[in-house]
Order: sequence, then structure tokens, then C-alpha cells
Amino acid sequence: MKYRSGYKVVKTLRKYVNGKPTNITKANVSGQDDYIEKYLSDDCPVNNLPNGITQTIVNPSTEATLFPTTSQSNTESYTLSFSEYINGWTSFHSWKPESMISSNGEFYTFKNGHLYKHHANETLRNTFYGQEYNSEIEFVANESPSDIKMFRTIKTEGNSKNWDITVESESEKGFVDKASFKEKEGMYYGYVRNNNTEVDYKKLSVQGLGLCASSTTTTVTINNLNVELMSVGDKLYKAAMSSGTGYTSGDTIGTPSLLGTITSISGNVITHDGSTAATAGNFILFAKNQTAESEGIRGYHAKIKLTNDSTSPVELFAVDSEVTKSNL
Repeated sequence: MKYRSGYKVVKTLRKYVNGKPTNITKANVSGQDDYIEKYLSDDCPVNNLPNGITQTIVNPSTEATLFPTTSQSNTESYTLSFSEYINGWTSFHSWKPESMISSNGEFYTFKNGHLYKHHANETLRNTFYGQEYNSEIEFVANESPSDIKMFRTIKTEGNSKNWDITVESESEKGFVDKASFKEKEGMYYGYVRNNNTEVDYKKLSVQGLGLCASSTTTTVTINNLNVELMSVGDKLYKAAMSSGTGYTSGDTIGTPSLLGTITSISGNVITHDGSTAATAGNFILFAKNQTAESEGIRGYHAKIKLTNDSTSPVELFAVDSEVTKSNL
């Protein structure tokens, strides 16, 4: 048992039990036989170290090898804020002060030797130390976690549609551009577009046109061409038939290859901007813009991130997503 004090004359000592300090006085430990009231001075001797234990005093400024610096592979850093109301960490902030203080209900920070008062300008938001930042909100949508779902739309409830949104599942990525939001009944709706530009030949946005009758490096002619679904801007593809006759039992279609983007349609002739000719008997098909025609993103869950670059006050009350079970 040890009794220690840093004062010259004391009647309250600190008792160390299992390494934990406890204040004791003669009054509250009067029944303990081992209580000893001590009067210590600043130059009183310190207990000797146990046998086999040595002490070496080092100077950190000259013994740098004893205090190695740590490094991080991710150099991105944030300022975190803690809410006593919910007793948890609530937000990450991009601004990085040198010091922070709270005084008389106001919050102040120091940066480059200057003192800044926060929440001082109610009209200019997202601006710290003269630099503008974005507001970002990120959350996970994970209803029915065992089902593969299609995340089709995003709806925001607030006073602004100035949100760029990214949506990411474990297998696909998508987005909602703020220009695409439409206001309905005081809320804003936008369709989730898939980032994947790869053509999915199983989708209805890919349609066959028929067999190539003749072709040049920029045109394809198809007899009895049906142009109802096709439009300028669609991608035109060719694929070899197994026998070249087409529509015969046992014929198969090879892997499609891109001819070009359709620039005009006239009668049975399709003009494109490519430089490769199809072969007579090739199967010709077209694909709509895969991003524009996408139905959303597919996955078990979606990580949704909203970004707003406005410096004006913005309110956001709720974010919803239209989710359906995948039919694949």
C-alpha cells in the first residue's frame, strides 16, 4: 500500500489500491489499522525502485527514435462534432481549425492565427475561413436485406431540388442529376440512372431489326425495315449468324459488335458514324442509351449520398426511394 501527496502539509492522502487512486482521510478510514497520517515536504525522498528496475530520463526533442511518428495511408481528414443531446458523434466537417473554444453560448475557432465566430452569418452557408464547401448526407437503404431489389427513384422532402445524388449497391452504381428532379406536391422526384454503359442484350432497350441486305462503311440496308422504335442517337450493332441464312431452325447469333451511332434513317437505309461495313446476312440490332433507359440499380442494399453546393439556407426533412423486388 502507498500513500502519496504533492503538498507540503496534508491530512487528505491518496490511497492506491490495485493501481487506482482513492482519496482517504482519518475520518473515513479510522477503523483501518494501516492508516498513517503523514506530513510531507517537496524535498521528501521518493520510494526506492524495486530491485531489477532501472530508470532512464530522456529528452523527447533529442531522442526522436524513441518517439516514432505515425503515418496514415489515407491522408483525408475531417473535424468531428459530438452531440450531447443524443450522446453520439453526428457529423464530419471538411473545415479543419487549429483550435476550438466555446464561450457564452458561441462557438469560436482559430485558423492561421485568426479568430472566427461560427453561425455568425445566417445567409452565407457552407463557407469557412473564406472557402466554400459542399453539404453531404450519406445513408444506407437496406429494407428486406435478403432480397435483391431495384432502387428506381429518389424523392426528397424539403425546400430545394439542388441535390446531386449518387446511389451505389454492392454490384452497381447510379446517380440522380439535380437537373432531372421534378416537383410534385411540394416534393422532388428523380429517376435513378445506372452508370453502367455496357449493353445488356436481355433488356427491352435492345431490339433486333433484321438481316443486312447490303452495307457500306457508313450505311446498312435492311429490307422491310421497321423504324418505329429506333431513333437517331441509338447504337447500331451487327452479329454474325451461324449459317448466314437467318430465321432457320438451329441458327444462332454470335456476339454483337458496334457499327456506330445512328445519324439518320431513310426508308430501308440506316446511316451511322462508324467506319466498318456489315456483311450481307449479318443480324442487325440497335440499343438505346443504356443510362437513359436504365431502370435504376440492382442490389441487396444501396448507399445513397446527397451533395448540395448551395451557400443559401436549405432544408431537407426526408429522403425516400422507390424500391421493387428484382425480377431477374
